[in-house]
Amino acid sequence: MLTTEQRTAYDRDGYVVIDGFLTANSIAAAKADIAALLDRVRSQTVDQGGVNLEKVGDASLDWGAAVKRPGMVRKVQGAVFELPAVRSILCGPQMIAAAAACIGPVVHYHSSKAMLKPARGGAPKPWHQDAAYWPDDATDQVTAWIALDDAGIDNGCVWAIPGSHQLGLLPHQGKELQIEAAKIAADRAVPVPVRPGGLLLFHALVLHMSHRNDSDRDRWALIGDYDPRPNPALDAQGRRVEGMDERGVWRLA
Repeated sequence: MLTTEQRTAYDRDGYVVIDGFLTANSIAAAKADIAALLDRVRSQTVDQGGVNLEKVGDASLDWGAAVKRPGMVRKVQGAVFELPAVRSILCGPQMIAAAAACIGPVVHYHSSKAMLKPARGGAPKPWHQDAAYWPDDATDQVTAWIALDDAGIDNGCVWAIPGSHQLGLLPHQGKELQIEAAKIAADRAVPVPVRPGGLLLFHALVLHMSHRNDSDRDRWALIGDYDPRPNPALDAQGRRVEGMDERGVWRLA
């Protein structure tokens, strides 16, 4: 799945973008599933299950905070359990091959989400490393970030610090598990725009963030995390699918 040049970039920078990973049909199917979910929760004003709403003050993880508007979804955690088209993408052979190119031939499902960052108010995501969310696991997972919309500087694309995966796991703080801005070499940060259907692969230790989306364009994306080790899925919440064992370990390859 990765050319020699792409693998070199991944090893050097900790991330690489692969254009045209999804077909137009796959993008449309995933967006249709998400749109149907949004229709079901259009009057929702509190977080329920895996659906996390946008909160006043960008307090995304403050369960008691008021929502910006009913049904304004920030994130769908455990997206492969909620959205069939998303599952076919994130657990399909093409995605598994891409993950294997980064972490080796043994690939386990770790977690998934749909990140929507809606227009006119989608919250920023502070600087962090994905590995901070699973501190008891080894830090060699790979994250797959797939753009369903055009993700550019104006609507909250990912920013990353090339080579930061070499720093190891840094201290995180707060509900968002973020890194203090003063400890970030912000002058080294670069935007990582991704066109619709493009795939951004990045190491679980890469420092990255995204800005608030104040544009008139949504920025929908799918995220899958993959593990070379048999750790239980983070977001199964008691759900079992074919191939998942009694421990919650789901080996994909």
